[in-house]
Amino acid sequence: MEIASVDDQIAVIDRMIKDRPDLSNPLELHKKILEAQRQIRGSPKKGTNLDWADKSIIDDLQRKAVKSGQPIAIFIDSSIFDSKALLHTIEQVIGALIEKGVKEDWPKNLLDEVKRGETNIIDLVSAALKGDVEYFNRHGERFGVSPALILFIVNSLIQPCLEEISKRVDPSFLERWWKAPCPICGRRPMVAMLRARKRHLSCTLCGAVYLADLFLCVNCENVDPYSLKFLAPEGHPEFRVDFCEKCMHYLKVVDESRLKNPIPRGFEDMMTIDLDLMAKRAGLIRA
Repeated sequence: MEIASVDDQIAVIDRMIKDRPDLSNPLELHKKILEAQRQIRGSPKKGTNLDWADKSIIDDLQRKAVKSGQPIAIFIDSSIFDSKALLHTIEQVIGALIEKGVKEDWPKNLLDEVKRGETNIIDLVSAALKGDVEYFNRHGERFGVSPALILFIVNSLIQPCLEEISKRVDPSFLERWWKAPCPICGRRPMVAMLRARKRHLSCTLCGAVYLADLFLCVNCENVDPYSLKFLAPEGHPEFRVDFCEKCMHYLKVVDESRLKNPIPRGFEDMMTIDLDLMAKRAGLIRA
């Protein structure tokens, strides 16, 4: 299933806000990020200079990922990205954050540095693609903010491209990956979907849905079934939280066969916030 258009996703968000007013703040922010991404999402090249309809590009990235066992994003050359399109998008994203109440100066300071060329926007994208934690730690320390917040902004620049790749890869590539990190972007999943007794991990960044072992911790990759446990909210058999006693990280799981109403694609993490609260009370750690 493909990720819906910006307008279709916004329509879904508006309906969800009516049904779940308690989630209005994160949903409204999600809507503003979509609006900020509109230019890139509406372009066939998704903020790059490549024609993603050229199957040879995807096939080459896929072969490299299979051969190395590393996600596709590792092999994406950041120079393919259009710096002008990225600059427009990062301005929009930071504007959305400020509009939604971020009162600290760091987003504006980051944007000013990018505009002046003191922080190269292509370098930011390269670090996000490669999963360079130290790079974002340094910037987080410099701006006095969590590195995850800076990564959130940069992820919004590359998300449309990663989603396009996820949509175009061979389905067998996703079915045979059988690892915890996403085969497209390398991120650790937050949510899994149970389908026909199989666990499909769902990536909140690129939208990839890929098969994984039922007994696998997505954080430390522990496969010992005796130390892999679960919690289930009372009265909701369609949901559970899988967790690992070794690292205490958890994964939210949705049994699609028991859902009364389907969760719109791309909103699985947001619509299961109640499971995060249950996990937090149990002393579990979100990846």
